[in-house]
Amino acid sequence: MKVITVKLPDDLHAALQTVSRERGLSKSAVVREALEQSLRAQGVVAGAAERWVAQWQGRLQLPAAEVETGDPRLEHLLAKHAR
Repeated sequence: MKVITVKLPDDLHAALQTVSRERGLSKSAVVREALEQSLRAQGVVAGAAERWVAQWQGRLQLPAAEVETGDPRLEHLLAKHAR
């Protein structure tokens, strides 16, 4: 992760501290969430879940024997993401 420095007015910093304390998150986590939501709303960046899924896409390997699940949804996922 990269580190950046941001200057905030006192009132915004106080609000950030309050939200951070109430949610039990670091101020950095609250800022990351807010920035991600803002950028996603502008169509600029994928969300954390999408980035996490993308890093695993196509990396799953099936055991040597073919797996038959009987569940068409699972079979679709296996066909899409497993080698």
